[in-house]
Amino acid sequence: MTNYSNLYMIRVKVIGVIAIQPFFGGEKRMDSETRLEGAPIVSVKRTDWMWKAFLPQGEEFNRDHPIINVSGPKAVDISKIEFPPTMVVVAGFDALHDWQKRYYEWLKNSGKEVYLYEYPTMCHAFYIFPELPESTQLFYQVNEFVRKVLSK
Repeated sequence: MTNYSNLYMIRVKVIGVIAIQPFFGGEKRMDSETRLEGAPIVSVKRTDWMWKAFLPQGEEFNRDHPIINVSGPKAVDISKIEFPPTMVVVAGFDALHDWQKRYYEWLKNSGKEVYLYEYPTMCHAFYIFPELPESTQLFYQVNEFVRKVLSK
């Protein structure tokens, strides 16, 4: 049996964040949620179910909970904390599109180094289809972002 108390602690410094279609929401229904209601993969019904399942046991369900709506009314002020450069990827046919763009704007307005990559004709999880040229393009952009962050 391994004695984990003797293992060394390793400190890791996060030097970049790659947020590919981040899964955020809020109490207010955004245009992309209503316009794309019933879309495959991500829908209002499915996201509400996932957020209810994700919240810690005993927490009242509220889509403005800071775990779900990181940039909402209960958001932490990140303007004065160190935050790594962030790549935010959004797709035009993703019901969470407007929340993802809001996250990008929140980071930008908080004075953070953030880059937006938009795929207007793609749906949620488009990158899992290697036959799509946009999938390959995204992987090149991720590679480029990683190289940029590593070169600092």
